[in-house]
Order: sequence, then structure tokens, then C-alpha cells
Amino acid sequence: MVRNTLTSEEKLVQGTHLKAYFPVKTGKMLAKALYVRAVDNVDFFIKKREVVGLVGESGCGKTTLGRLILRLLEPTAGALFFEADNDVVKRYLQLLDDMEINAPRDKSDPRLEEAATIEKEYSIFKYGRKEMKKYRRNTHIVFQDPNSSLDPRMLIKDIIAEPLKAHHYGSKAEIYERATTLLAACGLEAQFVNRFPHELSGGQRQRVAIARALALSPKLVILDEPTSALDVSVQAQVLNLLKKLKKEFNLSFLFISHHLIVVRYMADRILVMYAGEVVEAGETEEVFKDPLHPYTKALLSAVPVPDAETKRERIILQGEVPNLINPPTGCRFHSRCPQAFEVCGWSPREVKESFTFALISGRYPTLTSLPAIESVVEIDDLTFEVRLSGVLSDNNLAEIKKATEKEIMEGNRALKAVKEIQVSKSPAGSTIIVKLYAFKVPRLTLVKGEHTVACHLYTDQKGQLSS
Repeated sequence: MVRNTLTSEEKLVQGTHLKAYFPVKTGKMLAKALYVRAVDNVDFFIKKREVVGLVGESGCGKTTLGRLILRLLEPTAGALFFEADNDVVKRYLQLLDDMEINAPRDKSDPRLEEAATIEKEYSIFKYGRKEMKKYRRNTHIVFQDPNSSLDPRMLIKDIIAEPLKAHHYGSKAEIYERATTLLAACGLEAQFVNRFPHELSGGQRQRVAIARALALSPKLVILDEPTSALDVSVQAQVLNLLKKLKKEFNLSFLFISHHLIVVRYMADRILVMYAGEVVEAGETEEVFKDPLHPYTKALLSAVPVPDAETKRERIILQGEVPNLINPPTGCRFHSRCPQAFEVCGWSPREVKESFTFALISGRYPTLTSLPAIESVVEIDDLTFEVRLSGVLSDNNLAEIKKATEKEIMEGNRALKAVKEIQVSKSPAGSTIIVKLYAFKVPRLTLVKGEHTVACHLYTDQKGQLSS
């Protein structure tokens, strides 16, 4: 696991092993509860006065992560530190590494108690009411749609004044003077204070939402798709406004968006999310010029190039976005990755379909005489069995191996995970035993500078995992 060595003076917020699982309502017949793993084991940090762009497909967990930072949602696990002492955070991360966070924990381990003590004292998820009120002054959010985030029954001045009143900013006159000043800073004249949201255009309403977010002089503002509901011409105005306000108020932004050109314009660093996990992080220009993760490369290949003579290879991803109730094992992107290989995470559930199809498809005449398949059974995380109604010969086994190799050459990536094919014979019939390569979940690995990636392409010996 990569740990960042920035000092506490440079970091504003740091999250570690953040998880947010949401229960799925199902019938009572299921043996165990099911959960949507919207955010799963995410590590990140935001520096002071920095804009961090958070990008990824719809449903990958971007907004959920933003709401965790604000504690609008309670996490399933993990800790988040805000302006915490660097030595304390460093000690906490070292404890997690020592205990091997993904392994079963011994409840009597004294390091577990020390880590829990640090969480209780410094993690925002353990804050009481008094500490949370102080934290709320330092963080705010601008939502995607100002139509739904602004109360239609309140005047603009009251919308901006509401957080000021809640935190006892001052007298009524001081509060409304502050509201007028913030509106002016956001490009709206004083005449707008006595209007209702429906009397404003979309861009003007979003300026009001930004002014409200700045009411208490926060240090961190979450911008959740702040321009996606606006016209293109208005988007540029709002983005330039945000840049001006960042400099004027010494703000840090988490800029959530799926619009990569906008993120490139706004962000100092980029976090790329896929299926609830951060798969790549780095300085904006470095990620755009030299993307490392195959998913990032596919995203960037879809960005239009404003030069007719410049040609870019379009990467079309195969397959579907994974189901976060039952996500893929190993690397969550492996089932769609054009560069996936044997250790990326193929499970018996994925491989057995491709394997049995090769046997029964009729594409290989030498296999047409095989006994009928009675059942396909998953034995463990790396083994499945194909049980046949008759007996296989040694020649049959050789032909099965040849067919498997040919399928791989023709692009059947799942069969790359097949490590060994054996046959067990009995009077009742034969059983084909298929064993797969061991897989491991990739973790963010430092490649160069601050550029990190979670991909086995960057582990030693092209995925030959070390202990």
C-alpha cells in the first residue's frame, strides 16, 4: 500500500480504507444479506488550496465519496482526518499496514486498540455534535441541480443567510450584509436578494448555491457536477467564477465530474474511480499525457480532439459495468480490460462458461465425440469441475487443451486464467478438473512522482505477485 509523505501543513483532508455498503432489500429466503459496495476501500487526500478532480462512469461511487467526506452518509468502515497532526495520521497508517488491514484481525491485538483510539479522537466519523458543528463550518457542497438544492419558498437572501443563522454569525443586519457581499462576489447584483429561485436563470441559481456554500468561509467545498445542468456558454462563466473564488478565498475543491475536459481545466490532481475503487491518481497533466490504467486510457480516448488532422485510437470497452452487489474478484476492471492476463482476478464463475462453451460449441470437430456434460461445479475460489457422463481418453484431454489454447489466441481472455487441466476417471464417468491462477486485488502503487495506479501491469514480472 502506497502511503503519501506530505506533511500535515500541506494536507487538508485524508481518507483511508473508506467503505460505504448499502443493504439491498431482498426476500427472506437468501442465506446472507446482500450489499451494494458503492465505495470500497478508498484511500485519498486533498492538499490545502488544491483542486482535486474525481472522474469515472455514472454509478462508480463519486458522489457517495463526496457525501462521506461531508459525513452526510455514515461509512461502513474507514477513517477520515481533517487537518490532523501528521505524526498521528502516520502512526495510524503504520498500524493498519502492520495488522494487514485485509486479513482477519485478532481482537486481542494491542495495535487494534491503539488504532481505534486514534480513530475515536481524530476521525470525523467519531466526532460528537460539538465537533461536527465546527467541521460543518469548514466544509460545504454545491449540488448538481440548483433547482432541487434551493428552497423555492425562500428568498435568495434567506437561502444564503440560513447557514449563517444556524452558526450564529452575527446580528440580522450583519448576516444580510454578508449575504449581499457573497452574491456580489459570485457575480449577482444586490437586486437579486429579494427574488425567489424560480425568478433566476439556471446559471444565476447555481451562483446562489455557490454563494451559500461560501457563507461560513469553508476550507473545503465539494463540487458535485456543478455545471452539468447548465448551458455550455454558462458553464464557462461558472468555471471561471470558481477559479476566481478559489484564489480569493484560499479554498480547496473536490471537483466531481464525468466531463474530462472540464476537469482538466479545473483540477490540479485527478482521482479516477471505477466500480467503487480509485484505480489511478496523479497530477492532471501527467494523467492526461501518460495515463497508466487501461480504464483511464479508455476514458481519455473518448475525449474529442479539436484538430481534424490529429487521429486518436478509440478504445471501445467490451462487456458491462460490473454489478456492485457481486463485484468481480481481483481487479474489478479485468472483465472489460483489453490487457487483462492470468492473475487479474478471473474466478471460476467467469471461466467455467467460456470453458464449457468451447467444449459444446461444435467449433472443434475433435471434441464432438466427448461424453455429455452432466454438471459444472465450483469447488473453491480457484477450481471448478466439469462432470461428464462417460470416460475421457488421453487423446480427448490433449484436444481439450489445444482447444483452450486456440480460444485464448482468438481473444477469449477469461481462459488465460486456466493454469492446469486434469482428468479424474471413474467407472461412472470422467471429471475435468480446471485449476486457475491465483489472483490478488491490486492496490495503488507509486509509479513516478505522485502518479499512482492500481493495476497488475505495474507489479513485478507482469503480475507475478510477490508475497
